[in-house]
Amino acid sequence: MRYETLREQIIALELGRRERQFIPIGLSAIDDALQGGLDLGAMHEVTGPAAVFFTQMILRQKRGGAFWLATSSPNEEYYPPGMAQYGGQPEEVISVCLPDTKDLLKVAYEVLAANVVGCVLLEVQKPLTQTQMRKLQIAVQNTDSLGLVTRGAHTGTTSPERESACGSAITRWYVTVVDWSHEKTQIELYLVKNRRGSPCRWIVEIDHATYDLHLVSVSGE
Repeated sequence: MRYETLREQIIALELGRRERQFIPIGLSAIDDALQGGLDLGAMHEVTGPAAVFFTQMILRQKRGGAFWLATSSPNEEYYPPGMAQYGGQPEEVISVCLPDTKDLLKVAYEVLAANVVGCVLLEVQKPLTQTQMRKLQIAVQNTDSLGLVTRGAHTGTTSPERESACGSAITRWYVTVVDWSHEKTQIELYLVKNRRGSPCRWIVEIDHATYDLHLVSVSGE
């Protein structure tokens, strides 16, 4: 048996699946660190002041529609009409505003398990507990959907490494803006938690006209 085949089987077993499915980010350095890309049938967490940029990158890669679930008034950057500025497809997104986190999680469990959309995005106001994240992971693990939990702001009271440390997401990212202009945006992707390898940082440039991605620099942890 080839090493790559055995590796994929082991990863699938870790996720409680028969076979592994994933989507590439589109930049080889990042995909190599993830051993191919972001695992489907899994939960991933994105935080930081520029979390919206990275989630838009992911949504462009993972087609099949998306549910955006939130407990507050729509963030204009996630609100479907606002997604077009990042190359997103507003008509593919269904946004639902729930009264509180308890109701949000109930809906998320049902939508994830139903496997009816390519991505389910949860925008929460505070970190979810390990139990809550584990239930989300169980709901999504037998599907080909991608689960994303995001918070747009970093509290500043703890480091990115410690924030949400109790969560059971497969990967955890912290995203900030490095530089911005009308033509392009540079963001730093900090892969804080990576079950497939070591943490790492990259600076990625997004072309506003073409939505192409370019790797500017990389630094290992």
